[in-house]
Amino acid sequence: MSISVLTQKLLAINELKKFHQDLIEDDFSGLLYATFLHQKENWGMLSEGWKGFHSSKYKHYDFDWPATKGVVSHKWFGIKAQFNPTRFISSSAKVDTETIQNRKCFLCLNNLPEEQRGVLFEDQLIVLCNPAPIFNEHFTISHIEHKPQSILTNINLMMRLTKATGGDYSIFYNGPNCGASAPDHFHFQACPANELPAENDIIHHPEKFRILFSDEQFSVSVSENYLRNIIIIKSKTIDSTVKVFNSIYQLLQEINRISSEPMMNLLTFLNEEEFYLVIFPREKHRPDVYFAEGEERMLVSPGLVDMAGILVTPLQKDFDKMNNELIEKIYGEASLEQKKFNTLIDMISK
Repeated sequence: MSISVLTQKLLAINELKKFHQDLIEDDFSGLLYATFLHQKENWGMLSEGWKGFHSSKYKHYDFDWPATKGVVSHKWFGIKAQFNPTRFISSSAKVDTETIQNRKCFLCLNNLPEEQRGVLFEDQLIVLCNPAPIFNEHFTISHIEHKPQSILTNINLMMRLTKATGGDYSIFYNGPNCGASAPDHFHFQACPANELPAENDIIHHPEKFRILFSDEQFSVSVSENYLRNIIIIKSKTIDSTVKVFNSIYQLLQEINRISSEPMMNLLTFLNEEEFYLVIFPREKHRPDVYFAEGEERMLVSPGLVDMAGILVTPLQKDFDKMNNELIEKIYGEASLEQKKFNTLIDMISK
């Protein structure tokens, strides 16, 4: 990547102000929104993808909080299915080593469409609009250099990015083996805050998640009967968030008996000046229905968005087939196996 290539891909503040007149240069959230407005008008591929997103269909599925003795159960959280044909390429992407090695990296600056441009973060990440959006504003935030998807040395960067958005956007990460369609090129993604069901569940129903540890600096909570096994780190500082995450990362390596990155999807956001880092530890990339034959096959390939409560289906037949039982099965197979998760809980609690 040359400096000239990077310069050509960056949007100048005067260009962005044509679409966001009140834009302040050091307002990072404002820069994201202005980039979205600019690209929607100047990049045909995004314009078409955005129109496709707005033709998406939705279905909502409610789930019960299991009753205890003498207490009536009630539905407290929901999962959305989104029929979005623009996501076909991502959901069906081959991510095996041979395929990755034999295709051009679509996140490298040299390979971006001519009209695709963005803004820099800390001189190492470029914020680009996703041409197949799941949200009204959907960003891919990729490294300006071609380097592999890896979170351990980049978790601090993720938290700084979260802080820079000031609570207006949520940041998420898909591991190289569980949701990233470009596992060879490091990147985050972003969407407007409060768009993901899990984010709202965590904020508005903290009593539904069991606290394993809490002090003045941070707390660690886990899911209880939430379909997905998740870990929630809530902290007042980036440093304490990173420290706890690193410990959990090592525990997941130990539980899975690996030295490489454990399969996981991450979600980070700010709420009332507190950092939230939500970990979805994974057992497998794709559920069994993805590999089924004939009409039984469903093109469902869970990444963070799916694990956080929006199951994306690019095919109408899969959208029509979705139901509560299938959702439970998909999450049950994708989430970290329950015995491993119980072991993790025990290790965190010590």
